[in-house]
Amino acid sequence: MKKFIISLAAALLVLGCSPSVYTQYLEVRGASASGLSLGRKSISISYMEGPDSTFDRSAASALARALEKDYFGGNECIGIYSVPVSDSVSLSSMHSLVMDTEGDVVFLLNSSLGKVTLDGNTPLSGATSVDSAYVAKVKVPISTRLWVYDSMGEDKVHTFRGSTVLEPAVPNNGMITDDGIGMLALKEVNGSEGAGKLGEKISRRFLSKWNTEGFSWYYFEDFSQDTWVKALEKASKGQFADAVDGFAPLLKNRDPLKRACACYNIAMAFFLMEEPETAGVWLDKADALENLSLSAGLRSRIQSARK
Repeated sequence: MKKFIISLAAALLVLGCSPSVYTQYLEVRGASASGLSLGRKSISISYMEGPDSTFDRSAASALARALEKDYFGGNECIGIYSVPVSDSVSLSSMHSLVMDTEGDVVFLLNSSLGKVTLDGNTPLSGATSVDSAYVAKVKVPISTRLWVYDSMGEDKVHTFRGSTVLEPAVPNNGMITDDGIGMLALKEVNGSEGAGKLGEKISRRFLSKWNTEGFSWYYFEDFSQDTWVKALEKASKGQFADAVDGFAPLLKNRDPLKRACACYNIAMAFFLMEEPETAGVWLDKADALENLSLSAGLRSRIQSARK
């Protein structure tokens, strides 16, 4: 979810027994260029069975690898499925796809390969095989439709359309017909390289955008300062579970303000561990003790993360 950056700032607001505030700056995963937020969600990719399903299967695989690298640390966890070809896609059919594939977010891909056009057939010097003595330059137009449904977001099907032209170099013996070259071109395009390029191109619309945001923590400059600072040092290193353990002893403090600040910090740690539900529980405990100025901002973040 977050990338750590070296720059950390502490804003000291010391007013008697008032808490100080330490602000930590992190790079936070935001919505993709598509407007969809895919973080912390399972994903499945389906393609329609049809004349060009070989191409779509390879494109879907490339799309899956790109999304896995961005959202899952490269772990192969996105399932790829085939479905019967259909002229239309409805909200109901995407609901069924969610049930069938068990993905929170489902992609459905369907491409059409257009007519191949020949742009010259050139002899090669030093060819080692008669079958590759010539190389033909061809153009293969491709139109693609992609449907995406996020079962944890807005109840609607997002539709994306695009087109591109692949230009594979087709080795041949120089005596093959244009139709024969067209068949070889389609075979070349259906391979992993041509389809893979399209899958990677599609993925760019759905990869994360990162934004730098500040996350504020409370601490006190008093006899218990060492406990607060040690816990904050853990947080500053991204060791949020250890930070929770560090703040836990402060929950026994007699001062309700200090207990509230410890609860708030624990809520922040759980939020940064991508556990918004647990974060909400601890923030409720903080609010029950004191009216903390930073509480509203964290609650807004927690509510957004729950969507």
